[in-house]
Amino acid sequence: MKVPFEVEWQGGPAEHHFRRARPGADDLPWGTLARDLGCSPEVVEFARGAWTEVAINEYRAVALFCEVVRALVEAKAPLDLIGMTSAFIADECLHVELASRMAMELGGAARKFVDLDQFALRGLGGTALQRANELVLRVGCVAEAFSGGTASVSFEATTHPLPQAVYRKILQDEAHHRRLGGLYFEWALPRIDDAERRRLGQILGGSIRALSPFWMSSRARGVEGPVLPEDELRRLGWPDPSRFAPVALEVTLRDIVEPLATIGIELSTEDRLFLSPTG
Repeated sequence: MKVPFEVEWQGGPAEHHFRRARPGADDLPWGTLARDLGCSPEVVEFARGAWTEVAINEYRAVALFCEVVRALVEAKAPLDLIGMTSAFIADECLHVELASRMAMELGGAARKFVDLDQFALRGLGGTALQRANELVLRVGCVAEAFSGGTASVSFEATTHPLPQAVYRKILQDEAHHRRLGGLYFEWALPRIDDAERRRLGQILGGSIRALSPFWMSSRARGVEGPVLPEDELRRLGWPDPSRFAPVALEVTLRDIVEPLATIGIELSTEDRLFLSPTG
């Protein structure tokens, strides 16, 4: 069942412990964006929706990393790797907070609905090692690589200090998250046979097909939708949507497909057709 996306804050001891573990959020220049806004209502509405989507995606990352940590434990992965990955859950909670506060700066979150029962992948079926392989591939090698690579472009486009500071903090954390896939498969590859590599290649293909609307759809290529003032979008933390499509494709090739091919996890000929702006 879909419910409105909302986050709560308890305060008190929980906030104190969280702030001690992940300090600095309150030091960002909150309040300056509203003061310096000067953007059209259409751009503000677009940015409210975009930052709300970021908050939802980061909340999903919290759930995903919970599943990854459990899979690593069940696969008896190295203890320090498990400990490193568990810290990513707190990082993602901070990212939800930052994105939510950005939406509040713009007048409040956009009204969006989520189905929490179908919110994130769960490690189901197969052996413990296969579950860990699949979840690390989907989360560490695909989702985190894609979000980190595309967020860096938004950071470079941003002209206001507040969204710059938010992106900077998120990207600092994502740089660590993106190491998970390489470190995990360094340990796991000697335990993986050719059949498992082929299975992981099929899973990668499904992930690429899921990402392909970012560069293949008419809207992504700027054929549909209103044209918004680029200088105002950049002030609120976003490049022109039509410029996102080639970036999304480049990040997918450079940061996802090519590194995985070097360890024998490759796309089929059919799935490679999705690595094109027009398919």
